[in-house]
Amino acid sequence: MTEPIRIGLVGLGDIGRLHAKALHACEGVQLCVCRGRNPGRAEALAQELGAVLYESFDALIDDPRVAGVDVCVPNDLHRPYVERAAAKGKHVLCEKPIALALDDAVAMVEACRRAGVHLMIAHVLRFWPEYVRLRELLRSEALGRCLAVTMRRMLSLLASVPGEAGWRRDPGRMGGAVLDLQIHDLDFLRWTFGMPERVYCAGSRDAGGGLNHVFSILHWPSGLSALVEGSYLLQGDPMVFTAKAVCERGSLDYGLNLQSFEMHELDGKDAGRTASDGPATLVCYRTGEPPEAVMNQEADVLGGAFAREVACFADLVRGRDRDDAPPVDEALDALRIALACKESAGRGEPVRLGPSPSAAR
Repeated sequence: MTEPIRIGLVGLGDIGRLHAKALHACEGVQLCVCRGRNPGRAEALAQELGAVLYESFDALIDDPRVAGVDVCVPNDLHRPYVERAAAKGKHVLCEKPIALALDDAVAMVEACRRAGVHLMIAHVLRFWPEYVRLRELLRSEALGRCLAVTMRRMLSLLASVPGEAGWRRDPGRMGGAVLDLQIHDLDFLRWTFGMPERVYCAGSRDAGGGLNHVFSILHWPSGLSALVEGSYLLQGDPMVFTAKAVCERGSLDYGLNLQSFEMHELDGKDAGRTASDGPATLVCYRTGEPPEAVMNQEADVLGGAFAREVACFADLVRGRDRDDAPPVDEALDALRIALACKESAGRGEPVRLGPSPSAAR
């Protein structure tokens, strides 16, 4: 029997636990954790999931049997952990955003390239079936040219999960809703349509100064426009994840079914949507025709997406090529868009974006 590959996880907060469960369930993977800043949490998780427990992050990356590292620490700490892992020859999966500053992100990419290891950024929508299918339909122009897109991602995160030492409520550590939340949708739009040529962003700041309810408008040379709304300022409201694409011959509509979704200590049970045995979450509308159910939500929508994401990373660690592995250059592009939106909100005017550097390669 082939020896399982060891993948170490650092950062055991709410997202870290989701990664831990996905790695534990991934075939041929042995989950490893380190005591770190919260030894009791690490010990309990190791006992619960049968993970190998290391005394420290250094001990974990010093072990030649550990082939990859999954980085789920707070956003402002991504660079040092990725660089330390790469220096020890470990492949790296890093939670989004890649970093909070472009210089840090570029340094991380270069460190991994010098070390000859993979750096995969965990943009989970690329493994979320409805978003994958929505992209396929839009790129194929099955309904003609796409004219406009509206996306929303809103939840009560700051009220429910402050993070260890309150890092989520610190704008300098989390980066606000644009960099930590809206970047999901910005990455999807870049993945689907390429880099926009300009952005405009406006929003509301919370009591701590964080830009945590934002409206970003993106424009492409083709004439396509997209409006993306993101918020961490809801107060007990249900989670809202939606996308609507208006095309020449119809529209496509995605909406998360709340009854079967749970994250960040929030859940969608009894949230006002009518439950059904097989809710259609991606629907196509055409004039004069009944709505077409394109996709139904899987039973464990979040668990399934994370499972596919870590399975992709595990294959990269094994040396297997994966067409669906998110290119790290595209994670840099998503960060560029997010930073431009943040700049626009600060200046109160549109910001132009140059072409993607990766497109010239």
